[in-house]
Amino acid sequence: MNHRLRAGGLIYGAVSLALCTGIAAGGYSCAAREAQEPDLPVPAATAPVLAIQPEEPAITAAGLWSDDRSRIDTPLLDVPLEAETQWAIFGQCGQDTDLFCAVMAIASVESDFDPQMVGDGGDSIGMMQINTRWHMGRMEALGVTDLTDPVQCTAVAIDYLLELEGILEAGPGDQGLYVGYNAGPSKAKRTSSTAYSREVMAVYQEYIEEMEG
Repeated sequence: MNHRLRAGGLIYGAVSLALCTGIAAGGYSCAAREAQEPDLPVPAATAPVLAIQPEEPAITAAGLWSDDRSRIDTPLLDVPLEAETQWAIFGQCGQDTDLFCAVMAIASVESDFDPQMVGDGGDSIGMMQINTRWHMGRMEALGVTDLTDPVQCTAVAIDYLLELEGILEAGPGDQGLYVGYNAGPSKAKRTSSTAYSREVMAVYQEYIEEMEG
């Protein structure tokens, strides 16, 4: 073999080896150069996807006056009526707090919430003391058959109170409404208040304050 060619090959191999092992000025080995990957573009940051939260359900009267949101377990007022009965009457009032407290105030004064109360010689029955002589037609229209049932009894009273509101242009905050309930609309048009109406009004205001907490 030609010694010159052999020497040249040895020199070339030595230089290549030096470059690959980092002896040359580059400072990186061939393996490191081959392992390096080219720079890749960094993906643009994307905005976080926000989960759509369902709307909160509207707060009902049950939610406002019941700690456990249960109509059958929590009474609306501290009166001798079961919670379920109170909620049924409240529903008949269209969940109108003023009307409900008016009905409860009348029941308190008329009978102290006694569903078996009978007055006026047997004509007035139930805790609202519905006079069957004057309200039999109303009872039939409403499908009421048992005035000793507090819910049926109050259905008649509520219907009458709403009628009186239209006739007298008076609401639960007016004593005239209670005069009318007790003695009829004619007297209510002549008399703005009576001992009865003042008593009912006082109880009504107490119940309103209790409902408002």
